Amino acid sequence: MNKLDFIKPDRNPGHKPGLPFNVLVFLLATSFIFLAGQAGAVERRTVEARTGDVFEIRYRQLQPGEPLIIYWARPVSENAGIFIGGSSYWLKKDGHEPKFLLLGLDVMTRPGELTLELELWSGGQLEEKLAVSLEITGREFPRKKLTVDQKYVTPPREMLARIKRESELLAMVYSTSSQDWLAEGPFVLPCEGNLYPNFGQQRVYNNVPRSVHTGVDIAVPAGHPIKATNSGRVVLASDLYYSGKTVIIDHGLGLFSSYSHLSKLLVRRGEMVKTGQVVGLAGSTGLSTGPHLHWAVRVYEARIDPLSLIELGF
Repeated sequence: MNKLDFIKPDRNPGHKPGLPFNVLVFLLATSFIFLAGQAGAVERRTVEARTGDVFEIRYRQLQPGEPLIIYWARPVSENAGIFIGGSSYWLKKDGHEPKFLLLGLDVMTRPGELTLELELWSGGQLEEKLAVSLEITGREFPRKKLTVDQKYVTPPREMLARIKRESELLAMVYSTSSQDWLAEGPFVLPCEGNLYPNFGQQRVYNNVPRSVHTGVDIAVPAGHPIKATNSGRVVLASDLYYSGKTVIIDHGLGLFSSYSHLSKLLVRRGEMVKTGQVVGLAGSTGLSTGPHLHWAVRVYEARIDPLSLIELGF
């Protein structure tokens, strides 16, 4: 089985007895409804277990870089245990958190079979156990050559400690998210401009293959206001070596959005922001070839196409 990098590991309620984790996974599809999205169809799948529990999942495609929204539409069992790729999750019928979860298929996920196991429990007894196999298909991404300052291809020795420190900082930021859903209503574009759907693009800097582009670029003039794509808590507002002046917002349940290469930061870490609130001004700081916004989204460690949030709907 191919282990996919889209789940925050080990939310076993044994770590904190009684803590409800309202998480669910996609199961056997018994019906298909295709909804018109802004740039393509959205698939909605539902399944009813013998216990009467009903689950629903929305996604664009089962491919690298794609998110999935999973709903517990009809909770009947007291608890549900979900096991996938070595990680475990639990749902509790009487929990007060939102009855949905976001999962992400990381941009580097390899195609292959994904096995999910679901256990439904009531009265301390296992009522039903399901095993589901889903096929993750491959996805081709384009390549692009760019010429940049050589210091971003071969960083000066004196910058290596900073780069390492910032990498560790980002890992820490993305490792913890609010267990409350902080977003409100639909997601919106962070600015108006010439949008390049270049998520997943293979980047070659100064003829050296270097990175995968894990966001989308929106060309705007320097100083253009950049807005929060939805409500949440600012968990980073700093000047980083590669991404320049950067803002990261935690929307809860593992979902983060980031805004990079800004010329000015207008929010601080810990601040709560609303959908459409200006968080910074566009610029060309860090590894950038001109004024633009690099807009990216993660579900914990999984890097996903930010445009999918707008198409999927909430």
